[in-house]
Amino acid sequence: MPSAMHLRAEPGLPAQPAPLLDRAALTLKRHSLMYPPLADGDPAGSAHELSTDVGVVWKSDGSTFDGGDTLLTRRYFALQAMQFRLDQLLQGRGAPHGRELDLFLDSRFDQAYVDAGAYQQLALSATGVLGEPDALPVFFDLGRKRLVVDTSRFFNAGTAQITAAAVHGVVAMAQSSHFMAWLEQQPVLTGTAMADSVMAEAPHALLAAARCVTRYVLTEPGLELTPPAEQLARRVGAKAVVRALLTGAVDETRATVTAFGLLRRQGLWDAGMALA
Repeated sequence: MPSAMHLRAEPGLPAQPAPLLDRAALTLKRHSLMYPPLADGDPAGSAHELSTDVGVVWKSDGSTFDGGDTLLTRRYFALQAMQFRLDQLLQGRGAPHGRELDLFLDSRFDQAYVDAGAYQQLALSATGVLGEPDALPVFFDLGRKRLVVDTSRFFNAGTAQITAAAVHGVVAMAQSSHFMAWLEQQPVLTGTAMADSVMAEAPHALLAAARCVTRYVLTEPGLELTPPAEQLARRVGAKAVVRALLTGAVDETRATVTAFGLLRRQGLWDAGMALA
């Protein structure tokens, strides 16, 4: 299967630095409303214990957010609500989460809420990325263990309401590498009678449909299921597709991939339509 299926940077490889990136121009400061200064010399060590179990919320130094720190706090809680919804959705089946999803659900990483310019700079300097920061407003910087959010696109202006692009970005970031490996390896995705171009597009078509189902279950604003995504959800079950994409669980992934093969062989799957 073509290497183009890898839609994220390899975690062990540093990102290429931008020639014109002025690293000195971007500094982050702690969001003090969420994390006030800790008292020095705490004899019980309670302040240290508290601060090591949670990540730090950062913002661009000198940038002015519409609504100030109060709005930033509300946005922080809105993102936590998305984490909680995902965790609830995937509980109870006994299978472990994928590494990518675990990184998003774990609240101990740092978070940076920045404007579009700072977001681009942080993406260019990241050392290993989960997600698609070139197109979507959130990514995970593996090297710094930091979730980076472009507030101008992740939230509606002046509010803590999460946008469609935000949901799409979280799904792209949290999708399981195990699921991606299945797309590359399973022969049911292809067939000897298929043209080379169709064979190359089949994994991308299934990925697009699985993402669409997951974004729909997460109530992405304004999203309607594409016909291929609806076919897949009816055949397998929407929650099974979500678990396949985000955890790579064997049973759900096998069922999702097999259903794709059956739909294709029955002529009910149009790869071009799935990618739309």
